[in-house]
Amino acid sequence: MPALADGKLELATPAYRLCAITINQLFQYIIFLPISIYSLSALFEAMEEEYDSDELTEFFLDWLTLPQTLTIICLTIMALIIFTAWQINWMTKYGQSIGKRMLNLRVIRTNGDNPGFVRNVILREIVYQLIVVIIGSLTLGIGYFVFMFFPAMVFINKWQRRTLPDFLADTIVVRDRITEKPIKVKIPKR
Repeated sequence: MPALADGKLELATPAYRLCAITINQLFQYIIFLPISIYSLSALFEAMEEEYDSDELTEFFLDWLTLPQTLTIICLTIMALIIFTAWQINWMTKYGQSIGKRMLNLRVIRTNGDNPGFVRNVILREIVYQLIVVIIGSLTLGIGYFVFMFFPAMVFINKWQRRTLPDFLADTIVVRDRITEKPIKVKIPKR
C-alpha cells in the first residue's frame, strides 16, 4: 500500500483498535451504572423481604412508579440518546467513534474517502449486528461464539487488519492526526 507507506497514515494496530472499543464500552457502562446500582438495590431489598410471587410483582410495579425510579430511567434514556447521536455524528463526519477519536484512529474507505453514514453506521455497525443476531438465533446461540472471534481478524496483516465490518463496508482503520478534512488514500487493487 504505497499511500500508507508515505508516513501520513498507517494501519491501526490491534491494540489501538481494541482500546478504542474498550473506551466506547466504558462510556456505555458509565451511562447505565446509576440505573444498574439503583435496580440492584431494589432487588436486594425485595430478596430480604421474602415476598411471594404476587407481593414481588406488586413491589416491582410500585418501585417502577416511584419518582426517583422514573427520573433515573429518563436520565439514562436521555444520556443514551445523546451518546448515540454523538457517536453517529462523529462516525459520519469524521469516520471516528469517541474511542477512535481519543486514540487518533479513523475509519476510511479503501479508496481513501470518508465512509459517511451509510458505510460507517449502517454497514459497519447495524448490518453487522443484524448478521450476528440472525446467525446467533438460527444456531440457538452457538453462532454468537463464532462472532467473538471476528475481532481477532485485526491481527491478520495480509487482510490489512480488516474485520468483518470493514469488509462489509469496504473500509480500513488507520492511525492519523485529527483533521477536519477527509483524508485521501489510494490503495492499489489486487
